[in-house]
Amino acid sequence: MSKKRKRTEKSKYKHQSTGDYCTCAAYVAEIMCKKKAEYNNEGSLSYKFWNREPWKKTFQFQMRLATQILKDKSITEKALVKAVNSDDFKRANIFSLKHPKAIGIIKRYQLLLDKETESRQHIDVKKNPTSRHKRFGKKNILKTLRNLEHGQEEE
Repeated sequence: MSKKRKRTEKSKYKHQSTGDYCTCAAYVAEIMCKKKAEYNNEGSLSYKFWNREPWKKTFQFQMRLATQILKDKSITEKALVKAVNSDDFKRANIFSLKHPKAIGIIKRYQLLLDKETESRQHIDVKKNPTSRHKRFGKKNILKTLRNLEHGQEEE
């Protein structure tokens, strides 16, 4: 019986075949091997398939490619994982990170994530707005609730 790997900052992803925590590169490599096995109609991958041939070399190669992609500081782990799990990879029949279209798709997902975080930073939320649309003396349920909330009696 093997000892389960603990979750750390580097090992925050889970292997689909074992449930152990692993690095992003290993997680992505496993997904790529799984996609290739499904495409070749080889069935599901066995427990710790990366220790046995013919998957050992494929898994190690995909891990090296994923590590190289992550060394490029412009691409984050989140973008890589989103791209690999995306429909774009499925539609283009990409089973290797060496595929000519793979890097383009990954970079596109990184741009989408960058835009998403950029737009979140520019939102200004007023905690205590000073002016509200007033109904010039007309009573409505919101005015009544506001008055009760501020401790004023009903008129």
